[in-house]
Amino acid sequence: MVLLIVFVTSLQKKKEVSYSTIVDYLYLKYHLLILFIIGISLAKLWSQDRALTSEQALNQFKSISDSIWSSFPEDDIKTFRRSSFSELQLQNYLSLHFRRLDLLSSIEDHHSFILDSYLHSGNWFREVGFPKESIKSYLDFFDYYQKNETFLTSEELKKQIRMYTYGHSMLAESYAKLGLLDCATLQHKENMSFTKNQSYIYRPSTLNNYGLFLYWHKEDLDSALYYFKQAYNLTQTKYPNHTLVGRIRDNIADVYVDLHLTEKA
Repeated sequence: MVLLIVFVTSLQKKKEVSYSTIVDYLYLKYHLLILFIIGISLAKLWSQDRALTSEQALNQFKSISDSIWSSFPEDDIKTFRRSSFSELQLQNYLSLHFRRLDLLSSIEDHHSFILDSYLHSGNWFREVGFPKESIKSYLDFFDYYQKNETFLTSEELKKQIRMYTYGHSMLAESYAKLGLLDCATLQHKENMSFTKNQSYIYRPSTLNNYGLFLYWHKEDLDSALYYFKQAYNLTQTKYPNHTLVGRIRDNIADVYVDLHLTEKA
């Protein structure tokens, strides 16, 4: 650096370059030096992560989670509200959360734990207003599920199937928020295909969710009504007392009102 200053001063005395050129040159060199230092630091962190054992990565993940929980517990609704965070708190949470996500690739065997972590990440990003990051976490969830489904126990599989259908619906919602309606449609259709042979409430729920998407984002009232009715008929056959029935009826009534068929609503 001293040699650089001497060199630049020499050039100025000889009037070979202007003062503004010298300032611009020093400014560029300064920022290149800062970028170089940051690059070295990130490389060291990356190499440290690569050297972590699965147990070390898991322990670090839990330690970071404990730190987050002290201010924003994951079972507290305020954690999923953007208004709960100051700018500084949000930046700190994001920094810790991205650190946790980086650790997941080093954790082995804890399949259900990793799936839950990706899904929680997608849910949190979606709720606080980061749809792009939400999409990435949901896609990571599906990718990990497809690669490790065979390693899940029967109880874990039963739970994750429910989360799988939920994740598709939430991923579709995140796409819709970005105006990526074709991507959202694809997620809804994949979800309906996945739940076609699933038991319990999953099938009518996915039909109802697709109806809502058509109603809110496509403004296709006739198609929305078709899927709402499909969902309703299925609940009447198998789940007449489920709480979803009331919501589906409300959706059907909303469509009829918009179609000026209030006598049917």
